[in-house]
Amino acid sequence: MEAAINAKLDHICSKLERMDTIEKKIDSVESALYDMRKENAVLREELAAKDKIITQLSEQLNKVDQAARSSSVRIIGLPINCNTSQADVAKIVFNEIVHPTFMAAKNAGELPNATFAPHFLINNVFSVPAKKGQSCPVILTLSSQFFRGLIFKYKKAVLPSEQDPASNRNRPKYLIFEDLSPANFNQLRAIAKEENVKSAWSFGGQLRFRLHNDETIYKVKSLADTVASVTKPAGAPVQMSM
Repeated sequence: MEAAINAKLDHICSKLERMDTIEKKIDSVESALYDMRKENAVLREELAAKDKIITQLSEQLNKVDQAARSSSVRIIGLPINCNTSQADVAKIVFNEIVHPTFMAAKNAGELPNATFAPHFLINNVFSVPAKKGQSCPVILTLSSQFFRGLIFKYKKAVLPSEQDPASNRNRPKYLIFEDLSPANFNQLRAIAKEENVKSAWSFGGQLRFRLHNDETIYKVKSLADTVASVTKPAGAPVQMSM
């Protein structure tokens, strides 16, 4: 009888020892998990700090890129394709865009003693590849921001227009825009695609837009800005699309 009791006690003690070992292992695992959570929290903070730095650097790089384009314009609709030589591109741009607008500026007294030599007015001009059969966009870099401003100021008055078959309205034959950095251009396209956006454009490299039934002009200040974040009331949470 005593032997049986002792055997049972030994069995129970063995189980208790195993349970004690298991508890120690559980404590060890919990301690390891706690350390991992602390380490993960530190890593998340470090990643957040690095993401912030990357965002700041991306913003700065984009501003530098856009500033480098401050004397450039993008022209669409000129009779230029992938087979047009560089010399002909420069000649077409000068004859169709530069000379007419600068003559208008001269007649208005803004360029009283200007020399209308292409090498004096133009720093660079080149076409951007397009799909076969389509007109190639052209990037024109003027020798100063002042000269670029004259093109925008007088383009509507002197450049040719044509009738839009769809609306029967006259529209500019050549479309002239600011030359945006790739990041700004992609952001502008994304904003323009929003259903509640009536129009979107850029001025001095800064993106702007207007909503339907709203005459407010909203300004985009960051690459992270969206229509929702820019137009939301102060203090209101931004609604995230799923």
